Amino acid sequence: MDKAFIHKVKQTVLKHIEDELFGVNELASEMGFSQSQLLRKIKAVTGKTAAEFIREIRLQEAAKLILKDKYTASEISFQFGFSSPSYFNKCFHDYFGVTPGEYKEKFENQIIEEESQPKHKKPVRFKHQKNILLAILSVAVIIISFILIKNALNTRKNNQSYSIAVLPIKNLSNDNTNQYFADGVMDDIMNHLSSIKEFKIISRTTMEQYRETQKTAPEIAKKLKVNYIVESSIQKYKDSVMIIVQLIDAKKDKHLWSKKFEREFKNIFTLESEIAKQIASELKTTLSPDEIKQIEKKPTDNIEAYKLYLKGRFYWHQRTEKDLKISVYYFTQALELDPTYALAYAGLADTYFIMAWWGWTPKDEGFNKGIKFAQKALSINNDIAEAHATLGGIVTWYEWNWAYAEKELKLAISLNSNNATIHQYYSELLNVLGKREEAREQINLALELNPHSVIMNKVNSFIYYNNSDYQEAIEAYNTTLDLADGNHIIIWDSRLSIIRCYIHLNKKEEAFESIKKFISLDTSPGDLQFLDNIYKESGIEGVAHWFVNWLLESKTNKITIAKFYGSIGDSQNTLKYLESAFKDGLIEMPKIKNCSDFNFIKTEPRYIALLKEMNLDD
Repeated sequence: MDKAFIHKVKQTVLKHIEDELFGVNELASEMGFSQSQLLRKIKAVTGKTAAEFIREIRLQEAAKLILKDKYTASEISFQFGFSSPSYFNKCFHDYFGVTPGEYKEKFENQIIEEESQPKHKKPVRFKHQKNILLAILSVAVIIISFILIKNALNTRKNNQSYSIAVLPIKNLSNDNTNQYFADGVMDDIMNHLSSIKEFKIISRTTMEQYRETQKTAPEIAKKLKVNYIVESSIQKYKDSVMIIVQLIDAKKDKHLWSKKFEREFKNIFTLESEIAKQIASELKTTLSPDEIKQIEKKPTDNIEAYKLYLKGRFYWHQRTEKDLKISVYYFTQALELDPTYALAYAGLADTYFIMAWWGWTPKDEGFNKGIKFAQKALSINNDIAEAHATLGGIVTWYEWNWAYAEKELKLAISLNSNNATIHQYYSELLNVLGKREEAREQINLALELNPHSVIMNKVNSFIYYNNSDYQEAIEAYNTTLDLADGNHIIIWDSRLSIIRCYIHLNKKEEAFESIKKFISLDTSPGDLQFLDNIYKESGIEGVAHWFVNWLLESKTNKITIAKFYGSIGDSQNTLKYLESAFKDGLIEMPKIKNCSDFNFIKTEPRYIALLKEMNLDD
């Protein structure tokens, strides 16, 4: 039965041997199997993936033609369904261990050697002994080969890292207004690749740093700790689209695969899916039925709605108040054309969450809309990881429903473990809940995927801080400052946090100099001299009290004021400003539970009462 099945597979592939697009989907359809059934059956019978088995059939047939000496390797590559001669040569070498030219030469030399051997017969007994010896050697070779192959496969399984950086897609269109489309297609391809669990995909935020880069592939690989880079360019004209994609072995700076795709624009979703699947195939990754289903899923049947959605995401990525409001407009327009467009609802949920967090829309209105739109998206498609993450994030900071928040964020990670923001949200929740080791693990994962994110580096900093790892926190806050790029809120908070680190480390001189540097732009030289006198008379505690009053005049966040009082052990003022912050409804209030500035008041009834209000009383 197995022989008959394999024979049928081979005959079906041979029938379509010249069609490079004939793959697993087409084979399953023609043989009357579901894709998952075919994958399992081929794997069980041959020990190979379906894609590997199809490729081997093509290569075996190509090898026969090479020996006939009628065609060049380039001609043969296209006759047997390979997209380019270079790809054919690579596959041939991987399978046979030699190039097509070496294969032909080796075969010819073997014939010459056999013909030159003497034709006299050897004694029967010697021949029999030789056969026994050859049999023993053959068995030994098979056993040793099996061990070596098994060890190699295990090593590859344990060490192979499919870490991929997708460079910003180059827009070849003359119309610069098409940039939203190029960026949107890049997002979609990255999302498809992210749904493959064996892959680690570097975040869009980090990859933006390389939009106009002159760095080589090995330089980028070293910086981002990746093995592969995807380069691509896109051109949209009338109702068609052309995408050229290249897969590069980043450490060796070697092109592994490249292909030009041209399709009608209405087939853009199929094209994006095809690119992701071919990259997976080139890296010899076996896709599960669920991964294939996720990659091939069409988000909408309305192409105009898709264009509007891409514009919404384009402005969403700018992350300014003005741009986020524009993104709301485009997401809403997309939903008017397709009221079942789940991703557009998820986009609205993301946008309202961010705007409420930064105070660009009223908190209650923004968070409630975020919850409503996230739930609407999930009612249409419950597999949208980002919608689960947004819901988990809002529930964390707005509803304080910790069990529900953790359930949503865990589900989001199970759906897309390549999303750095999800790991960030979960690390923040775990930090609030006091699960410090798990919080550290999650923020490390986030930074692996998005090392250039200023927000994630800031979260990394305060997780160190809350664990009382103050020296590591200083280093992390300095990295955050390097990335802040004019974000005054983050710069302000990071510099204040560094001062408190020095106070906790009892590095009084460093704390004092940092305070002087902090206020130097807004203070006269006479005030700095006055501060020198306070330091001489009252030490860092006296300077810290003066500095807190200076911060109060600057309308600093009350939680920050409470942290400063906490760092110098002033319990009454610490509690006073924590209670005032809670009354004002400051979003970050849950962070106080495991903040190291408040360790000394953990048994205070007033502090415990605040935790109880937030469902954080253990």
